[in-house]
Amino acid sequence: MIVEPHRLARASILAAVVLALGAAPALAQKTDVVKLVNGDSLTCEIKLLDRGRLEVSTDHLGTVNIEWDKITSVTSKRQFRVETTTGLRLLGQLATSTPGQLDVIQATDTVTTSNLDVVFIVPIERRFWQQIDGALNFGLSYTQSSGVAQLNFGASATHRRATAQWTATASSYLTAEDNGDKTSRHALDLSGVRFLGRHSLWLLQGGFMRNEELGYKLRGTISGGAGRFLVHTNRAVLVVGGGLSTSREIPVEGESSQELEALISARQSYFTYDTPKTNVSIGVALYPSLSQWGRVRLEFNGQVNREIVKDFTVGFTIYDSFDNRPPSEGARKNDVGLSLTVGWTF
Repeated sequence: MIVEPHRLARASILAAVVLALGAAPALAQKTDVVKLVNGDSLTCEIKLLDRGRLEVSTDHLGTVNIEWDKITSVTSKRQFRVETTTGLRLLGQLATSTPGQLDVIQATDTVTTSNLDVVFIVPIERRFWQQIDGALNFGLSYTQSSGVAQLNFGASATHRRATAQWTATASSYLTAEDNGDKTSRHALDLSGVRFLGRHSLWLLQGGFMRNEELGYKLRGTISGGAGRFLVHTNRAVLVVGGGLSTSREIPVEGESSQELEALISARQSYFTYDTPKTNVSIGVALYPSLSQWGRVRLEFNGQVNREIVKDFTVGFTIYDSFDNRPPSEGARKNDVGLSLTVGWTF
């Protein structure tokens, strides 16, 4: 029997598809093993350890998050990036020779560390989109006695690698009064961190902000400097930094101007994953001007979130923007906002 070429080609393609579909489950087989303090053993695929939670994928339970201090043993033949509270950054397979300790089998040696000292684990083959964590928050309030309504929106996304981290944030606060007055505050930031050694890092940040309450239509800022982890555990992170910042301001009234400022910053995060899960973050940045001696700006941002159901949160955000010499005559020196929010994390 003679088989026509085009039919043979179709049959070959169909066979390739069937084989690929048949092989897919094999490629997706979950061979990592996690043992818990209660003696249970879980065969899974390790996805991520961050902020005290180990995320794993299982065949029957789907994606599961396990508190890191409830785990005694982890084993995997795959390659992972591992970070510790002491600043060690390792690359290798995972094993456990002693319960409560993690062995990272590298190409040249094996490093053993306590589980409680491990703060970050990620497989090196993890795809770009799988390395992004983020959140969306919304808030709406209205006070009848004062006739003031406020709407706010916030979004953040972080891409984390072994030696670097990039974070994008956006926020908007809109306020309207019954008499027709409206005010707004908008901010967009992109920041990058390059990890150096065990505790040090380089900082780079750029962003735009609009706040007519403080006298400017637009301020564009680029900052750079160095920082250091003072605390880095599965419950808390504290980073301090310093450097230089340059900005271009377009005031509500008057000509635009260029500013050169020093930068002093600090960010503290605290998180718990016992029910209900809680995340608290506070950031402050101080900008003493080098081109207008005596001028000082300050940006403060705080946020508290508690999970009510999986991936959905309630909380509040607070901000404070201060400028002792606003760029427009008669503008306010201080702008403070507080809002209740509902959110979704991913």
